[in-house]
Amino acid sequence: MPRFLLRTATLLDLDLLVRHRHGMWESMGEQDLKALDKGDHVYRRWARQRIRTGHLVGFIIEDAKGHAIASGCIWLRPMQPRPGYPLRPVPYLLSMYTEPRYRGRGLGTRIVREAVRWSSDHRYPRLILHASKQGRGLYRKLGFSRTWEMRIKLSSVTAKAARRR
Repeated sequence: MPRFLLRTATLLDLDLLVRHRHGMWESMGEQDLKALDKGDHVYRRWARQRIRTGHLVGFIIEDAKGHAIASGCIWLRPMQPRPGYPLRPVPYLLSMYTEPRYRGRGLGTRIVREAVRWSSDHRYPRLILHASKQGRGLYRKLGFSRTWEMRIKLSSVTAKAARRR
């Protein structure tokens, strides 16, 4: 069985993390390449700042030749205080991606387990994420439970409200 090395990302891995995030969106069916390219530029600036401050922690898996084949990140997301949860950021798992030819080998599972371990070691009470349809089974298998978040696209609400006036 091939050996894979899991390591923590550095600022030198920024291009890789952006490329993998781009691939994640493509894998989930995003077809607007202009929007993806624009998003890459914005994400690069956003991620660079957070890696520098320690508010974005990336995990990368390399193959035996040192090629990065999978990655995922934790963003220490600011949250409002609430009963039972102090005023402290909450680790948020994002940008999970595995190169297509390496899928099905447990690499995503390994990154998620590392993110859980990292969060636990840093004494965070929970780890949250939004799962794609493709990832839901993996997260369920690792003990994540579904929560109920609701959302509304404000552009559609604004357009409907304007038509009613």
